[in-house]
Amino acid sequence: MTRILAKSALGKLSLERISLDIRGPHLIATLDHAATKNALTDQLMHELNLVLDHTCNDMTLRSLVLRGANGAFCAGADLKAALQRIDEPVEVQDPVASMNRKVGDLYLKLNHYPKAVIAVVEGPAFGGGFGMACCADIVIVGEKALFALSETTLGLPPAQIAPYVAARVGQTGARRLALSGMRIDAAEALRIGLADEFCDQNSIEARLTQVLNMVAKCSPRANAVTKGIILSPEQSIESAAQAFADSLRCDEGREGVAAFNEKRAAEWVEKI
Repeated sequence: MTRILAKSALGKLSLERISLDIRGPHLIATLDHAATKNALTDQLMHELNLVLDHTCNDMTLRSLVLRGANGAFCAGADLKAALQRIDEPVEVQDPVASMNRKVGDLYLKLNHYPKAVIAVVEGPAFGGGFGMACCADIVIVGEKALFALSETTLGLPPAQIAPYVAARVGQTGARRLALSGMRIDAAEALRIGLADEFCDQNSIEARLTQVLNMVAKCSPRANAVTKGIILSPEQSIESAAQAFADSLRCDEGREGVAAFNEKRAAEWVEKI
């Protein structure tokens, strides 16, 4: 089966700070480095890039679930590493700016990942972790979730994060959070639209399974095309119309309409 091949390919990745689990057509990626509270170190970003690159075109996978171990989602950027480079000579390019650019590249890749991205936040998501959550399509928070755009309290701007926060909670909300550095809990995250769903500790797994089963009802190709349309507001009426026509003509489009007419589940539906 193609999924066995997908699992085999993922198993060959050399990962030390991310653990992977495949549940049916869904990939669970858990950030797992206790010493840094899952911070976005060079190593963790390298591993997350590997996961995204190796799975983005795998049509046997419907979603990517991001979680955090060790009681945290992600503590943010690796500022110690940045400080170690501030005195390096600036020749072709600034070494600190280059580090920050890598974070921006990761966010861009995650934001445009052509499958449903679900962030399950059960602990602190600060700075860069906040940004990762904002790149997700669906955000589920637990009782101990905590968010903060804390960069400005350190004398820094949330440089790569700000656009994704603004896209999630609006410019007004982003300004409030970034210019105060305030910490907000799960209830406030839900109220302002940063989170989509709140679950107590005993119901997170059941709700996640429900969400994954809903995603599995959607055509993998249609989801990828839809995400591209949503993320390209400048797209013309004509190009959107062509995307619809191409999707209706492809195998998944024909199968989806046939399944609807015959009152049955489409062939890609797979419950976990």
